[in-house]
Amino acid sequence: MYRVVLENLQLLPLLPRFNLKSGFGEKSVDEVCRAHGVNTDFFLEIANAYLDELYVPSEGLSLFSLGTMVNYIKSTHNYYTDIALPMVEEKIHRLMERSKLSEKEVHLVINFFNDYKKDFMTHISQEEEHILPYVLELERQSSLKKPDPKFIQKLRSYSISEFEQEHDRLEISLEHLSELIIKYLPPFDDLQLCHQVLNDLSILMKDLVDHADMEDKVLIPRVAELERELLNSGSLA
Repeated sequence: MYRVVLENLQLLPLLPRFNLKSGFGEKSVDEVCRAHGVNTDFFLEIANAYLDELYVPSEGLSLFSLGTMVNYIKSTHNYYTDIALPMVEEKIHRLMERSKLSEKEVHLVINFFNDYKKDFMTHISQEEEHILPYVLELERQSSLKKPDPKFIQKLRSYSISEFEQEHDRLEISLEHLSELIIKYLPPFDDLQLCHQVLNDLSILMKDLVDHADMEDKVLIPRVAELERELLNSGSLA
């Protein structure tokens, strides 16, 4: 495992989502995953998709339960809210404190980020309060010999496609923030800190793209397929 991470440092943000920490010693990927109760195959599929934007999981991720994928999505949300966003926010505030920007310019940057964080938290809340519980219940109903007629009726008026249509690409706003810093604001004296902020924003943007792709290309099609199967079973009943 240490060799995999050492040769692919891009995987570092992925480790907290599986509760994996450094100090792997000579343990293999499988040994590390098993010791932490992580499905090795699922970790490898996510890692491959994370490292290569052209990687196509084909049967890979589709073989895992929706419950496994929901747990990963929740862990990813926690990583964003507890680690990634606070880290970027702290550096942005430090950059503003060390800058010679006008009060108006400082407020512009801070308010831009605060608005983004508010939209981001709203998006996550929507997923965790409505979408993910729906996905888990859909999987549970699909495993029953006689699904709940009330749930079948709900399917006739709602589908995961509605969520897909509302699935905003949150990375766009981060790109606009980077554009604001690079193009429109005066130069910063602390170039190193400025570059750290831009680099963190770039890494987070890519991460959000990868996460959205996993939901759009794997989770949503799987959910849509289960919806169709349940609706067909309800029609035959």
